[in-house]
Amino acid sequence: MARISFRLPETIDEPDCREFLETAMTHGKPGPEFQAIRAHVPGVMRSFTRTREWIYHEGFLDFDLKELIRAYIAISGDCTYCSNQGIARTINTDDDERFDILNYERSDKYSGRQKLAMRYADAIMWNPDLADDAMWVDLRNEFTEEELVELGYWVGFTFGGQRWLRTLGSKQGQLQEAIDLANGETVVAGHNVTSD
Repeated sequence: MARISFRLPETIDEPDCREFLETAMTHGKPGPEFQAIRAHVPGVMRSFTRTREWIYHEGFLDFDLKELIRAYIAISGDCTYCSNQGIARTINTDDDERFDILNYERSDKYSGRQKLAMRYADAIMWNPDLADDAMWVDLRNEFTEEELVELGYWVGFTFGGQRWLRTLGSKQGQLQEAIDLANGETVVAGHNVTSD
């Protein structure tokens, strides 16, 4: 089980937070286990959910690029929970696709724009010194300043969140187990009513 308990919907008094959790449980995203943990602090849950809604589904960058970067962060950062979501699931289960994303610079699968976004992500996640003057020339030639801010924030938001999630030790399916233990009837998307 996770190192922090799950809040179940019936224990949440704040209507918007309860709705955020129920939506995650219905759709399987954002990760219901982690929404159930964020629900301990309504401000955290609201902040995460509203930020994710805007930056992931709106903003200046196209959704496909943001989803590719989310998948790259999950796979390169070895977040098993997040590697089982969205396109990361497909990439992570195909050895060739996984090799291509982890070796994106040598792959012909990705466009120059996508590779540059992943290089920017690498600098943010692993080594800020990688963002040298030459990289910034490339970034400014490819992206607007608004896009660079959004992309940088998305990387930090996603990577930081995934690192925190890993420390919690939670896995998909654990929220359903907690509901079953509480004799609840709610079903989390993708899980059976009872856990075996």
